[in-house]
Amino acid sequence: MSKIKVFLFITIPLLLILIIGKLLHLTGVITYSKIIPHIELYLILSICLSVIYSINKFIKLDEITILGDKYFKRLTYVLINQSRNSLIYEGDIDNGGKELIKEVTNVMKIDRCSIWLYNDDKSELICESLYVKSEDKYYEGMVLERDSYRPYFLALLTKSVIVADDANTNNATSCFKESYLKPLGIKSMLDVPILFEGECIGVICIESLKPIKWVKNEIVFAELLSSLYSFAYSVRQTNITRKTLTEFEDFVDSSVLVSKANKLGKITYVNKKFTEVSGYSLKDSLGKDHHIVNSGYHDKKFWKKMYDVTVKNRKIWNSVVINKTKNGETYWVDTFIKAVFDKETDELQEFISIRQDVTDLYKRIIEINQKNTYLEHAAKIIRHDIHSGINIYIPRGISSLERRLDDETIQRLKLESPIKMMKEGLKHTQKVYKGVYEFTNMVKNDVVLTKENYNLKDILKAFLVSTAYVGQVKIHDLPTIMVNESLFCTAIDNLIRNGLKYNDSENKYVEIFMEDNTYLCVQDNGRGLTQNEFIKLSQPYSRGNNQNESGSGLGLNICTSILKEHGFNIVCEKNNIGTKIKIKII
Repeated sequence: MSKIKVFLFITIPLLLILIIGKLLHLTGVITYSKIIPHIELYLILSICLSVIYSINKFIKLDEITILGDKYFKRLTYVLINQSRNSLIYEGDIDNGGKELIKEVTNVMKIDRCSIWLYNDDKSELICESLYVKSEDKYYEGMVLERDSYRPYFLALLTKSVIVADDANTNNATSCFKESYLKPLGIKSMLDVPILFEGECIGVICIESLKPIKWVKNEIVFAELLSSLYSFAYSVRQTNITRKTLTEFEDFVDSSVLVSKANKLGKITYVNKKFTEVSGYSLKDSLGKDHHIVNSGYHDKKFWKKMYDVTVKNRKIWNSVVINKTKNGETYWVDTFIKAVFDKETDELQEFISIRQDVTDLYKRIIEINQKNTYLEHAAKIIRHDIHSGINIYIPRGISSLERRLDDETIQRLKLESPIKMMKEGLKHTQKVYKGVYEFTNMVKNDVVLTKENYNLKDILKAFLVSTAYVGQVKIHDLPTIMVNESLFCTAIDNLIRNGLKYNDSENKYVEIFMEDNTYLCVQDNGRGLTQNEFIKLSQPYSRGNNQNESGSGLGLNICTSILKEHGFNIVCEKNNIGTKIKIKII
């Protein structure tokens, strides 16, 4: 329309001047003069030139329009062709992307086209695929760092197309001038952000080695290309999600029992594991009441609590349930039940149950409980009989013996040392008995270890005073902390005896001291024990390879159990002296 306005603005005034002048001359208003024919000729020539010029412009404009239409049709064809690309619909953005950028370079008659995607924190753009037309070759893996090309990265954040007719001077792309544009000879760039779920995930970059003034059709075309790639990307993400869900469903089907029931308790779904364990197939279960697996073991109060938790409190209910199979056999399931409500009406819709088959585990637990019962009875018998022996009969026997022997008889028969050994041995046995009593008492349910404040040096010295190896133990200053005196001393005594027993040195010793005001250390000069060996030998009935010394393999296990019951952590180090047992007590 602007060309038409220019034509009318020039031609109409000239034509009006010519017509008005001719009328004035014919009516005699203007007298004849030799100059008039010259003026008329001049006006006629001017009008002709204007018409010729305008016609020429119209012809050229029409040619451009025709060419533009043909170009736009080619661009449209590419979009239509790519929208039918099976790779796009399959979400194969690797191969689909390559096909896309190659066709773009051909139809737009440009030199390079590439697809770049962000890394996780958007600090880098990584080239997925770059097609170079002159080489008919693809490249990938190049990286653009945000810190090196910050203006470009900032421009992409606006999610707008970067139209760089002159890439060397454009605000967004000039940062590539020395490292990218000049070396490759790139003059113009058209970069379109790739958007997915409202976020920019990358960019399609169109590059030309010759200067180009990008037109609107090309910009729109590039935006549509970006949308097409975004669609393919979304398909890929959906495929990944679908695959993950399928794998998860397979995992669930193979590991837990899943069932659904409507608000009336009628079964609407069961999975494969449910069928495998209960014997009821989906066909057997649909429409049946969930009571088909009810063993009758649980009373109404049990199920009322489930209903209150799931429906009234709207929380997940969990308990171990005893069910029965189609064949009437019982099985145990660790059960989680959730009630589902309609989001709009808030009405109860269904119940979802997830169960873990723990039948083999609840049988082992039953066996363990039975054995614990036997152990508890055995502990009572042991405590009673040992108590009677060491605290009643033996002390009375020693007292009776001493009353019947006068000093002369004791000296004559040299009984001083045996009687002293009997008394010291009895004292030590009574101390050990206290430890055994406390330890066997722990088999009872809900028993809490009794502890009091003791100075560790004092109670250890008192415990060891009557032992034959007291002279081989050096105890440094130790702190006062809460311990069970009998059990703690029994555990440390076990470590001391191990340090002296498994020791080939001529002068065997054990030293007890604090390290870093945190660790109680029991250091011996024996063979040395690593942490891995310590862990292995701490297992019940475990003994070292090629071990000549006798033993049950239970001492170290009992020792570590006692210390762990106190809440102490134990570490073993083999050093150039021997073995250092470090017990974290503070």
